[in-house]
Amino acid sequence: MHIVRLDEIPWEDRVNVDNWPSRGGTYYNNTDTELCIRLIDYSFGAIEPRHVHAGTHATTVLKNTTIVDGLTLGPLDVVIGPSNEPHGPLNYPLGCFLLSAFQGSFFHSEVETLFEEKHYRLVQHTKIDWVRKGDGCRVKTLVDHGCGRLLVEAIRMEAGARLEPEFLGALLHDGAVSVGGTALGEWDFIYADEGDPRAEVVCTTDATLLALTMRDA
Repeated sequence: MHIVRLDEIPWEDRVNVDNWPSRGGTYYNNTDTELCIRLIDYSFGAIEPRHVHAGTHATTVLKNTTIVDGLTLGPLDVVIGPSNEPHGPLNYPLGCFLLSAFQGSFFHSEVETLFEEKHYRLVQHTKIDWVRKGDGCRVKTLVDHGCGRLLVEAIRMEAGARLEPEFLGALLHDGAVSVGGTALGEWDFIYADEGDPRAEVVCTTDATLLALTMRDA
């Protein structure tokens, strides 16, 4: 498993990308599948205008909140933004960190109106049940449609639990785990592309992983 440390990810000032006050740090970028996984940091009081983009994203709140369509989304809630459909604005009153899994181009264009037919979705994880998966592990499926082949799951592990990873990549949302004997810190990221060896994930304390998988077409 490849380990990408939070304090080692390359950051870019997104003012240079779409003129909005935020920054993005890249964990993973596969040009073959066009899947890019990034940490997005919006500052206190920032507003992301209503916009459209050619790619599709599943963007999960990691810290603080975002307000969309009058709904407040918190950690582990998801905004699914389909290709070429306007959505937003998104308000970040306290600032916000988000994990964005983007397929295709993430260059944004501001728009004024929404489509009459709405396909973008706001996912509240508290409305989804945990499902037991093996000893000491439970899973919530956050995204299983509307974002191409992408599957997004929250995996809750109890202290001492072990997990044979089937996902492409995962971010340690909270708690402590080790992979191949190497300890991960919060918001460190692990991944294994097709053909890469995989190492067992061992839970040191209760922990939550945010896992992403590209399913077969």
